[in-house]
Amino acid sequence: MFRLFLAALLSLLAAAPAAAKPFVAIFADERGTVATDLLAPYAILAESGAVEVKVVSADRRPVRLTPGYAWVRPQMTLAELAHHRPNVIIVPALEVEDDPATAAWLRGQIASGVRIMSICNGARVLAKAGMLEGRQATVHWFSVGRLQKSHPNVRWRQDRRWVTDGPITTTAGISAGEPATLALLAELAGEEVMRATAARLGQPLPDVRHDGTRYRLTLGGMMTTVLNRAQFWAREDVAIPLAPGFDELALGTAIDAWSRTFRSTGWAVGPAGTTSRHGLVFYGAKTPPARFDRRFALPGPDVMARTFAAVGRAYGRATGRFVALQFEHPAGAVSPA
Repeated sequence: MFRLFLAALLSLLAAAPAAAKPFVAIFADERGTVATDLLAPYAILAESGAVEVKVVSADRRPVRLTPGYAWVRPQMTLAELAHHRPNVIIVPALEVEDDPATAAWLRGQIASGVRIMSICNGARVLAKAGMLEGRQATVHWFSVGRLQKSHPNVRWRQDRRWVTDGPITTTAGISAGEPATLALLAELAGEEVMRATAARLGQPLPDVRHDGTRYRLTLGGMMTTVLNRAQFWAREDVAIPLAPGFDELALGTAIDAWSRTFRSTGWAVGPAGTTSRHGLVFYGAKTPPARFDRRFALPGPDVMARTFAAVGRAYGRATGRFVALQFEHPAGAVSPA
């Protein structure tokens, strides 16, 4: 009798559906969403295999990835997302930060118990929606001063790469999105999954320690900006070729970095509808430049350092460091004050 009971129990367990994976939605606005802020969290979570992650937008129109020229097709609309309950919604930096519909939607999500994580200046979207009042938060180093004035009831911290206060996590500048997403992955799927994912992607383990005061616009940085802007006749268009199965994290970094030099703009080029490593569909510009001044092949591991080095070889070490500074990456930190 016991054997029959055991056999029936094992049969029921085998037939039971697998537990649903945690679900993360990354919000995108077709008017402009910062490339690395969107693609780095997507690449990390999708690579883990332990989390379901989708790029969601108001509709199915391709989303412009700024500051360069690349477009990505959303995988789900907000109306479709309404039939699912994500564990987390990630908010990248957006070109339009004060859209009333976006603010109302985000407030509704947090009221329903969904956790929110902003990347870099995505915190400005949350602040303008009134979601950070009375909380601790962090943001890109360049935004801190203005936000301290416009939102004095928020405790803006510069001593951590990411800050969690209740159901909201905010991160420092662009490069903080990677360790913060790995930390989120550890919470959603466990330390072992996070470590294995970081190893496959060549990412260091997440470290929350940070000194945001080492990221500031120095006289040297201002001179680099002025000199690069002044060389308008030498501006370059940089082609970033896409091939099926390309790495999303590498594309985000490349588009971002080459478009922040004040000397060049990054353009994704390849067949329309090229699919990335983890299933995102990308498009280049409908009317790209007639010719490109240089091409940049997507690098492998240690993507940011390799890209900053390539920018430095093209336009000088000062420009490479200046781009790293904009990413709030250690390579761009200045000496302690």
